Amino acid sequence: MVRSATGNAMNIDRADIELLVREPSAAMRGRIAQKITTGYNSGLFNESEHRLATEIFRLLLKDTEARVRKVLAEELKQNLQVPRDVVWALANDVAEVAVPVLEHSYVLSEEDLITLISATRDTEKLVAMAKRESISRELAHALIETRHHAVARTVIANPGATLAETTLELILEDFARDHSVLEQLVFRGGLSPAFAEKLFALVSDTLKKQLTKKYRLSRQLVDDAADRARETSTLQFLSPWMSQQEINGLIDQMHRNKRLTDSVIIRSLCIGDLRFFESAIAKRTGIPASNARILILDPGPLGFKALYASCQLPPDFYEAVHTMLKLALDETEYGSYRTHDYGLVMAHKIRHMGYDKSIPNMDVLLGIIGAAGNLPTLH
Repeated sequence: MVRSATGNAMNIDRADIELLVREPSAAMRGRIAQKITTGYNSGLFNESEHRLATEIFRLLLKDTEARVRKVLAEELKQNLQVPRDVVWALANDVAEVAVPVLEHSYVLSEEDLITLISATRDTEKLVAMAKRESISRELAHALIETRHHAVARTVIANPGATLAETTLELILEDFARDHSVLEQLVFRGGLSPAFAEKLFALVSDTLKKQLTKKYRLSRQLVDDAADRARETSTLQFLSPWMSQQEINGLIDQMHRNKRLTDSVIIRSLCIGDLRFFESAIAKRTGIPASNARILILDPGPLGFKALYASCQLPPDFYEAVHTMLKLALDETEYGSYRTHDYGLVMAHKIRHMGYDKSIPNMDVLLGIIGAAGNLPTLH
């Protein structure tokens, strides 16, 4: 028989089950539960008592008070001998009860945990799993795929989590604008030089310095970052408010200073600035803007292709740029307006049509849309 909270004996019998059923006080049921779990964890129960204890655990799973079930979860979270069905029930309980076993129990397999991840949207539960002492590549990827920012930050900050390169790429794709997530990646370390270069393009100046020092990134990469920042500022903060005459003057100046690059021209198309795109292509090819417009609007297969080749934009980007142009013309009614959610609409269309998978380099242009221009400069 389990004694009072001040007693030391741990022997239990069926009278203890009856007491738990009759006891009206949740606090007292919690104390009894704690006493039984303490005895169970001590390993001093005989076979009969061990069996009775598991019966009591299954009874406690049905207790209407979450705090009683929480006692069970807290006390059994690190015991590997607990029957799987008991731990599974606790893991599927409300977050208050589930968190201890989700974070600490190794009774459940990783397959069980991945199943739980797919079945819940409860951030508290997901974060608990992200704090586990050891997280495999598969479990880490499943957690990142939930696209919860707090979960991603916790996984990245966990030194016991193994992150595959595909998982790191997914983080960049889904959290490119969350500086706290990117910061955790920088602090985590252990990144490949190639991935560090990609990350460099997305982080703040302070984190750029850390990456440069830690991964010995090239000076060219640092210079490219400055070019991208200048291009982004020009296209997002100057061009939209300029008259056509002012845009022409800006493009003339950029051309003279060798800053009318492939990158800025393609970037202007990706953000829907068709006035800049048209005028820039005309300048690069040395033809009037009106002639460039005729070729841009040519519905046939040859007009824009000839224009593209004449202004010497990257050949391997032609199909992606041409597709982006057609979508942009349709979305902006031939450049007459841009909606405030232009980027989101374009990204949705590209993914819906499957262009990001079927057209070479469309994923790069999609990245420019999603990261507001913070991708590697095109050469």
